[in-house]
Amino acid sequence: MDSWFAPVWNSLTAGYAVEPSLAASCIQQVEQAYAGRKRFYHNAEHILALLKLSSEYRHQLKAPLLVDFAIVYHDLVYRVGVDNEALSAYHAGMRLAEIGMSEQEVSLVKLYIEATKHHRIPENLEYASDLAYFLDFDMSILGAPWNEYESYAAKVRKEYSVFPDFLYKPGRKKFLEQCLAAPVIFHTPEFHQKFDTAARSNMQKELQYLCGK
Repeated sequence: MDSWFAPVWNSLTAGYAVEPSLAASCIQQVEQAYAGRKRFYHNAEHILALLKLSSEYRHQLKAPLLVDFAIVYHDLVYRVGVDNEALSAYHAGMRLAEIGMSEQEVSLVKLYIEATKHHRIPENLEYASDLAYFLDFDMSILGAPWNEYESYAAKVRKEYSVFPDFLYKPGRKKFLEQCLAAPVIFHTPEFHQKFDTAARSNMQKELQYLCGK
């Protein structure tokens, strides 16, 4: 089977002198992580979809390379019951330091990844607009056509299949209600205009039909 990540990695690291053995190790780590048997939504398809969005909005990004690295690593660790964002950021930081990325840039990538936990943007962040786009890329599925959203919700449910409905549904309802109650779902004007109405409709519909509200 052809590698989906090798060409992505080669493109992202074109400006770095990366030893072949290190490159092979990084590629293997990412591909194995996203190929996990319980990865029904948070898999390679998800990463490639976000990289496509990053490419489409590249003209809006101040440091697109950092956004792309954050996309690649933001779901590297995805296990029930652990701090996935902190662990994913940790592994990203280790790898990016190994390839020679500056400490400041590594810190930004880690901050972006950790921000996916609560989808909030720290005040006075120099690259706040890049983080806003990154978070909106990640949340864009909420505003997809209903059939795509329904498929996404079903896949997330399968990822949490260890929990019976009486435990899963309250947690999912809490997530949806928090999203709907937030002042904004999408941080950028483009994504707000494009997806906000559909996202709210989808989440209300899931609350009614999938969570039994």
